[in-house]
Amino acid sequence: MAGTWADVYIFPRNIMQAVTIKLFFGFLFVFLVWTLYVENEITSRSRNSDNIDDLLESATRLERLLEFERKKIQELTEDVKQIRARKKSWHLTMEEMVSPELKHWKEPIPVLVFSCNRAQAVRDHVQKLIKYRPSKEQFPIIVTQDCDNENVKIEVQKFGDQVQYIKHLAGDKANITIPPSHRQFTAYYRIARHYKLALNHVFVDKGYSSVIITEDDLDIAPDFFSYFSNTRYLLENDERLWCVTAWNDNGKLENIDVNAADKLYRSDFFAGLGWMMSSKTWHELEPIWPVGFWDDWMRDPLRRKDRQCIRPEVSRTGMMAYGKEGASKGQFFSKHLAKIKVNDKYTDFAKINLDYLLPGNFEKKTHFEVMKQAVEMGIDDVAAFVLLPENKGKSVRVIYDENVDYIRKADKLHVMHDFKAGVPRTAYDGIVTCFINGIRIYLVPDRTKVPGYNPDWAVPAAFGE
Repeated sequence: MAGTWADVYIFPRNIMQAVTIKLFFGFLFVFLVWTLYVENEITSRSRNSDNIDDLLESATRLERLLEFERKKIQELTEDVKQIRARKKSWHLTMEEMVSPELKHWKEPIPVLVFSCNRAQAVRDHVQKLIKYRPSKEQFPIIVTQDCDNENVKIEVQKFGDQVQYIKHLAGDKANITIPPSHRQFTAYYRIARHYKLALNHVFVDKGYSSVIITEDDLDIAPDFFSYFSNTRYLLENDERLWCVTAWNDNGKLENIDVNAADKLYRSDFFAGLGWMMSSKTWHELEPIWPVGFWDDWMRDPLRRKDRQCIRPEVSRTGMMAYGKEGASKGQFFSKHLAKIKVNDKYTDFAKINLDYLLPGNFEKKTHFEVMKQAVEMGIDDVAAFVLLPENKGKSVRVIYDENVDYIRKADKLHVMHDFKAGVPRTAYDGIVTCFINGIRIYLVPDRTKVPGYNPDWAVPAAFGE
């Protein structure tokens, strides 16, 4: 790629040199002609001072010559301006675009399915993966289990060579050290251990460069593999990204634009629930991997380091009924998780230029949409605004100035109001968006009062979930 861009920059540099040379010799030519003319006229005058007609004719010829050279100089000057403008444009293009040959990811991307003791969940989940994956070689499926549940093993083995199966020592036999005050959270410690073992298998033992992580209670969309395979190049070429997630925490049908299934965002919030990361990220995290609560640990500012994830408008994963039986005991399940809409219309992301998700492009795009296109409005006015059919297609922004203010406004829009390490779910630069009755709505922080994410922000007990 460096050679390509070097060639691009050599081109204008050579033109600039050529134009400069032309300007120099143009001026030199005019100067010499004028000098010769003056010398000739002085000589002529001394010989015949009465030849006025010859003098006038010579003066006219000289004026025409000077006018011709003036136009040539003006044209060359315009050429220089255009080349400088094109050079600036090429510079921006280089920063905000990825070379086409790097967008098609050729290396295999395994799907790592975490399982424990839900045999039917594993069966349903893997059936969907096999149904939708375009290639067994491009997307090998690895089911990892750490519980001694024979039924899970039997269900996985029924898939034959369509699936790889790995079994770890069960968490209850692994002598995991759990603080006495955390006995009720034992499952989270076993899960963190399982993740480390399985991810080391993928990245260390198998040597893959990336992985898609799923859990056995997740439903998946028909374009699940198109989504991940065509966003993989972004992880490789953008140091500010560390994951691509299939999940939209505010992806309930009432809060999304189902006709914008191809719309993707950057987000500061790590969602999980069907996500992809690179081996580079794992090699950074593995030596310091936590003994429990791995997902909240990743959301900590010390780990996130201001990095972001790609997320969709319409989720590419959803929660099956088996999610009620997980380690979280069905937290958020009925109110939020079960209502997440899974995309059902196939999008071929290979046909979409996703470079708009690169950091500079997305920042400019978001600023224009939020601060230029959207109209500022109070939350109570928005409630009336979204009921009028003539407002469909418009966008509004609502300002919030502290955590309780955000919670109250999020509740009115029916989006999740909690925070993780001070970051609202789905937020990008503090901005949370939803779509109601054909109207795009942005919750936007007042930067005079909310300069950035505050890890101390929490939901007071009075507001519940």
